[in-house]
Amino acid sequence: MARQSGLSVPRAVTASRRRSLLLRIEEHGLPAVLDAIERIGRSRFCRGENDRGWRADLDFLCQPKSFVSILEGKYDDRPLQQSQSPPRPQSPSMQRHHDIHARLKRELYGEPDEQFAGQTVDLAAGDFRSH
Repeated sequence: MARQSGLSVPRAVTASRRRSLLLRIEEHGLPAVLDAIERIGRSRFCRGENDRGWRADLDFLCQPKSFVSILEGKYDDRPLQQSQSPPRPQSPSMQRHHDIHARLKRELYGEPDEQFAGQTVDLAAGDFRSH
């Protein structure tokens, strides 16, 4: 079940782990424990798709705080939401910052195509020199 749900497979079920799991079953019921395991299996974060490669394991599942967080949906994948409202206009100072940045970039590097204006290459002949 651990492998199917994306949990790290425990090498040993120690007395401490067994006790912790039984406590979660006593406190929340077997259906809640099974639900938590399924939620871990559906969570990209809990399956290791995060910046650290961390994966949920049996010890994480059995910690009281973690268990409740799983049931409450803290680790559920969030749907990507597109903003329903139009983008907020930039403040005048931020717009001025962008304008200055764009002007400096043009002065330093020229217009994007300016450095290649009037230059051609003969690709068919394999001649990549400027003409």
